Formats: sequence, structure tokens, C-alpha cells
Amino acid sequence: MAYKKIEIKRPRGINLDLSPYAMPNEMWSEGDNVTFRQARTNVAQGYSEVYTTQYVDTNGDGTPDDPLVVVNNTTVVGHPIIAVPFTDFISNYWFYANDTDIHRIGSDGVHTKVTRNDGASTPTYATYTGDYGDGWTASLFNGALIFNNTKDVPQFLTDPSSSFSNLTAWPSNERCGVIRPFKNFLIALDIYDNNTSDSFPTKVVWSDTAPLGGVPASWDTGNPAVQAGYNILPDTQGRIVDGKSLNDTFFIYKNDAVWAMQFIGGSLVFSFRKVFSDGSGILAKDCVTEFEGKHFVVGVDDVYIHDGTAKKSVITNQMRRALYSQINPDHTDKVKCVHDSKNREVLIHYPSVDSPTGESDKVVIYNYESDSWTKRDIERIAFIGIGHVKTEVGEPEGWDWDAGTWDGDGSFWGDESYNPSRNDLLYVKHGDANNDSGFFIGESGLRINGVVYKPFVERIGLDFEDDKGYKYINAIYPHFEGEGTVNIYIGTEERQGGGISWSQPQEFVIGEDYKATFRESGRYIGIKMESKTDNIWALTGYSVEYSYEGRQ
Repeated sequence: MAYKKIEIKRPRGINLDLSPYAMPNEMWSEGDNVTFRQARTNVAQGYSEVYTTQYVDTNGDGTPDDPLVVVNNTTVVGHPIIAVPFTDFISNYWFYANDTDIHRIGSDGVHTKVTRNDGASTPTYATYTGDYGDGWTASLFNGALIFNNTKDVPQFLTDPSSSFSNLTAWPSNERCGVIRPFKNFLIALDIYDNNTSDSFPTKVVWSDTAPLGGVPASWDTGNPAVQAGYNILPDTQGRIVDGKSLNDTFFIYKNDAVWAMQFIGGSLVFSFRKVFSDGSGILAKDCVTEFEGKHFVVGVDDVYIHDGTAKKSVITNQMRRALYSQINPDHTDKVKCVHDSKNREVLIHYPSVDSPTGESDKVVIYNYESDSWTKRDIERIAFIGIGHVKTEVGEPEGWDWDAGTWDGDGSFWGDESYNPSRNDLLYVKHGDANNDSGFFIGESGLRINGVVYKPFVERIGLDFEDDKGYKYINAIYPHFEGEGTVNIYIGTEERQGGGISWSQPQEFVIGEDYKATFRESGRYIGIKMESKTDNIWALTGYSVEYSYEGRQ
């Protein structure tokens, strides 16, 4: 029997929108917990908990105890909603907020309350009044960290060792949906008057210019001696949701339009023009991020990128229908995105219909190098931040405080000090009634919050450019890198959409085997590969060896 062979090189991307019978051979029709970096199909790493222990010096000699003493931290306080990095260029910090308070995680791993207070030696804290539904947003501005929850006066901090305070000169009766930086101004969007209960969802307010290293001294829009002012964008019914700068323009995102705001000086200070009015807008706060001089936006019904002039969808005919049909309609405000520049990816995390309380349990990931999409599982995540995460904490920082050996230490050189080249994903687990919350570093291990997951990819509907003949599959030759054991399946189907039957799995040991042998036949063929062992592997392609059984 003469065998034919077809080689499928660099399989990439999971396409859930198009019919598998009409897709290129190199596309996967299903999969989970994989990535498509470096033109390969890779096992996606999970995430593991951080900031739960600290190393101590009990005798005060400046070195860790021998044997090393490890004590539990205060652990995460409450149910964190957001966590953002901040640095004084000496040490790195993370600040996180829950319903009532803001806390700091220092270089020693200790959790310290930094909620606004009266400054006494035993401070009295003025707790916050928002909740998980209100959420928090945060921005860095001119050396200051700005937090806002829509219910309280916006908060700011300039010294990481101090506590937060009410934003200087902010009108005490006003609240805003978000507050964002642009040049040396702060821009407040979606205004609410706390005294009159009047809502101004299309109002844009900007501050006076800020001094070097400080926050604006005035928000008085009626004072001609300062540059503070406001504008109304009432042309569409949608409300303003968020805003973000790009080059010399600040883009204001409504849920049905996008506006551009540019500095012109003079009495007007800013000019405004509508950029897009096709209804796409933005879905929720923190649904826009910058990459390679463009904005990546999760819109109301499409995911698109734009450079301020032209925009294009990056998800249509790939994963658009799948994503928007899975988002929990009661919690669309919890959808967020984050740019992982190290891996050339943008992550969209969202609560699916299986997440009734609104925490994210799914992620879809866009790799803009390969123009491919994938997806993965997460658990009760409220936010994903990006910044420097210390996997081992100790004070002071230095050789003597590193618990690892030279050969066995997997940390980066210079990991214990400010390092702008390190960008890690920090998963913020909101937790449940049992306070099962915490912080987790991404790209770590093969578990999600300690639970093993099984990466897999599959492709159905292959007909090798002949949808009449029956194909007898003799062998699969996968091109793996890495280690471990992978289960390989062959699926067969008589007609399109008729239901696929999968074979028993054939074990393929990476580094030992070179092919998996089968005796399966059908008009349409499927291929599935899934991890059997917890190992890292990458697939650069595969070949299918087959013959024709005849035509019917």
C-alpha cells in the first residue's frame, strides 16, 4: 500500500469562529492552556502564589538565620480588587486595594495598611466606601500613584513609605468614574455630584497643570487664572467609560464612540474631535492598553486596534463570537486587558457564564507577533497587573539573604533590586467567603493555584484537499521539543458536522519516540494532542502518513 504524507508546519492559533472544514491546515479548531510564541504551539505555564512568607533575622546580625527561619506574613488582607506596582527606583512595591482599605507590599514581603488617616502615631483610618462592584482603577502620574473607586475622593501617594491622601484640591462634592494622566494634567471622566446626586456621564474635567514631581494644585474650572476646565461630549447616548493617552493625544472611550483630546493651549486649552462613531467604543474600564504605538481595545462587540486614525479588528473570524458569547452579561464591567510586552501578547480576562459572582475564570490571549489567539483557565481573578514581582523576599537585600544555592537558584540576576527589564504578571485572586484570596506570579509552574491542568490542542475537519475519499491514517510524526509524555488521538468523521469519533490515545514520549501508529479511517480527519505528564513541551509541526481506502 502506497502511503502519502502531508506536513503541517508551525501550527498556530485557535480559531473558534470559522468552520474547521474551511480553515487552513495550520489552525487549531480547539485547545486550551497553550501559547503560540516563537512560531510554535507551547504548553502555557501556570501561576504560583507569592508574597505569603518572609525571611527573618532573629539575632539581628544582618544575615538570615541558619537554619533559615521562615514565618507566615499577615497574608492578603480582605479580598483584593486591584494591585499595581510602584517604585522609588531603589525598591519595588505593590499596592493593592479591597473594599475598605489600601495596603502596600514592601521589599520585605510585609503587608502594611496605607489607607488615608490622621497621621497620628496610632493612626485613625478613614476607610473607603466602594465595593467589588464599584471596583478600583489606578494610574501613575508625575511620580504619584493615583487610586479611584468612584465612591470616594480620588486618592494619591508620592512617597511609597507614606499613606494615601485625598487628591489635592479635588472638589469635595464630586466623584468620577476614572481619573487618568495626560501630559502634566489629570483628566477626570464620568462625573457625579455627591451633594445633588446629579450624574454627568459625558463630562470631561481636567486639572490645572501639575508642578514637577507633584499633583495639580487646582481643579477650579471657573478660575481664569488656571488651566483647569471641562467639556461635555453629548452627541451619542453612551457614557464615558475610560481614557488613555497615545503619543500626543488623549483618547476618550465612550461605550459607543471614541473621541480625541489634544492640547492646544490658550483659553480653550484642549481641542476635541470624534474619531470613531461606529458603536464599538469600549466595553469596560481597563479595557484599553497600549502596544507598539497603538491602542488595543476590547469594544462592546469587537476587539480592535487603532493608531488614532484607522482601526481594524484583530479578533473577527478567529475568536470574536466565542469570546462575546461567553462573557457573563451581568458582569461585563469586570472584563479587563493587560499588555505582556515580554511575550508580545495582550491578555483579556473575563468572567464567563460559569462565574456568577463576577471574578474572571477565563483568559483569551492575542499574540501580535503571530496574529494568533489562544485561551486558558484561571480561578476567581479580579485583576492582572504587570510589574516586578519578587519571588523571594528578604531585608536587607544581598548575597547572604538568598536562600537558594548557586546551581539551584532559578531567580534572575539582580532580581532583588529595581530592574526595569523585569515585567511579571501578577494575578490578583479576589477569593470567596472563606477569604481564599492571594497574589500569584504568572509564567510559573504547571498549576493554576496549585491545581494541575491539562494543555491540549485539536484540529478536526482535515480532508487533505479531497472531501470525497476515505483516508486511512497510518502514523503521526509530531515534531516536539521539550520533555514528557503526550497523548495523541486520531478522530474520524463521515460528513461535515456529523460528529467525530476519537481513537484510543497513543502515548508519545518526547525524546524517545518519533511516531505514533494508528489504524483509523474516515472522510474527515481530526488530530488531538494533550499532555499526559506535567512537563513543558513545544510543537513545531507534524506530518500525517495516510493512504486512500477508496471513494464513496
